[in-house]
Amino acid sequence: MTKSLVINCSLDRRANIEELLGTIKKFSDCITVRFGDIRAGYEIEKDVDAVVLSGSKARIVNPSHRDMFKVTVDLIHHLETPILGICYGHQLLCWSLGCEAASLTEPMIDRFEQVRILEVDEIFAGFEEHKTIPLAQSHYDYVMKDSLDSARLVLLADSRSCEVEAIKHKHKPFYGVQFHPERTVINGHTFLEGHRVVENFFKNVVKR
Repeated sequence: MTKSLVINCSLDRRANIEELLGTIKKFSDCITVRFGDIRAGYEIEKDVDAVVLSGSKARIVNPSHRDMFKVTVDLIHHLETPILGICYGHQLLCWSLGCEAASLTEPMIDRFEQVRILEVDEIFAGFEEHKTIPLAQSHYDYVMKDSLDSARLVLLADSRSCEVEAIKHKHKPFYGVQFHPERTVINGHTFLEGHRVVENFFKNVVKR
């Protein structure tokens, strides 16, 4: 089985990421490190096959919050290992590569959104192009579509509420999703499509 390093981007040390870890453990062994415990020059273990950047209540549009993640950004710059950024982790990945971000007019909090797949690639294998799938959302900010190309990123999915729902790097195995694929139940509604996205990442991108 593959081995993943999960970087916990939560500002609060007490924040629970067990739902994310439980989802990843279906497809990979994993170890965790909190972003604040990463020091300059940090190197991932040689047997780590993937890095997952978690969500966070941090705001990518807040300079003081971005400053807190400088060491994590530096680590991203030195990685060739497959990366999956989730929600804030996706925003941080994109920002570290040169993208711009902005705030949503209407925040998306704890709800499922119909996400349109623009390109069926590795993480959307088995889904249909230009069809929508329900995925969990909870975010205030978003990555700006016009900044993707200069960062060498490809748009994979969008939605009515967010112009960038998923991306991949043109040359590296880096992926980011604005939605929370680990969340399958909100207010009594259950959709499992998110877990298929995570499974695809490990089966088609990470492999081993």
